[in-house]
Amino acid sequence: MTRMIERWFPCAEVTEAAKSGWGSGKSEKALFTWFAARPLAQAKAAVLTSLLPWPEDEGEQRRLQKLVREAMTGRDAKHAELVEEIAKTHIARPSMVDPFSGRAMIPLEAARLGVDTYGIDYSPVATLAGALLADYPLRDWSAEPSLPFGVPRVLQTTRLLDDVRAFLDEIGQRYEERMRDVYPAFEGRQPWGYIWAVTLPCQECERRFPLTGSLVLRHPLPAKNDLGQSYRIDVDRPAGTFSAVVHDGTPQQSPTLVAAAGTRGKAAVCPFCSHTHPVKVHQRLAQQGLGEDALLVAADLDPTVGKHFRAVTKAEQEAVVWARQELDAEPPFGWLPARPDEQIPAAE
Repeated sequence: MTRMIERWFPCAEVTEAAKSGWGSGKSEKALFTWFAARPLAQAKAAVLTSLLPWPEDEGEQRRLQKLVREAMTGRDAKHAELVEEIAKTHIARPSMVDPFSGRAMIPLEAARLGVDTYGIDYSPVATLAGALLADYPLRDWSAEPSLPFGVPRVLQTTRLLDDVRAFLDEIGQRYEERMRDVYPAFEGRQPWGYIWAVTLPCQECERRFPLTGSLVLRHPLPAKNDLGQSYRIDVDRPAGTFSAVVHDGTPQQSPTLVAAAGTRGKAAVCPFCSHTHPVKVHQRLAQQGLGEDALLVAADLDPTVGKHFRAVTKAEQEAVVWARQELDAEPPFGWLPARPDEQIPAAE
């Protein structure tokens, strides 16, 4: 029997469906990142045209082509009609094998149509990705025992999805409780993250200064009347200290790492005395273990602009000191220290 894929393939429909939405495959890629991120629409079309026949009658050809085209308009478009059509074509329950399945996009689409599907791949990583995408979500989990913590959840969707959500909620709750002292709350919420910089001692004035390659925190977005955010490094020369000051708009000064004429890499300019350290000098200082981390800026999530940056609070600075003490006292995890101590290799 001649198959549809031998004579015709819905190229235009795959292209259109793959641009965005269900057919792009981005949701599946978010579950497991894979280097060959092919569109889900392509997999669905390949499965359908491999299972459906190419009849001799031209009217039947046009009918099946129309069915496939309509099936490409949505994830579940024409699902019942497709299952019925496949059953008419195959006397027994059909099966399909993909010998180079990768993360199992084709087995996923075939399984959703009720086809016994087998995916094979030489890579064990691909095998794991395929199981997460096309095997476990399609199993019947209703007979599994309840999760061993918390109040049982009311079934909202499927057992697997609800249990995964409950499990991740539990992880988040425990993480927040354990890390509350390390990440102090700001205005009732824990921060999204922090920006750090490596500091080195200036070879001229001996004051420590941060190595910063960019002062831009968030680029302007005129469509949302967002001016963006940047920061500057303010120094107190008598005290020998510095601080990062967050402000709206574009940077008001140059970063401390600047392009050096005639050389590869960037020179480091001390903001206290303006002494310039050639790239080989500040690399040598770092290789000697003279670099120290400094917390510059904190960030919270804002519903309008996304990441909103701000100055670090006193409580957050104190938490850094406390965390360092805790890490120093933490025993190794097997042969790994609690605080990584391997050196970054010198740039060639």
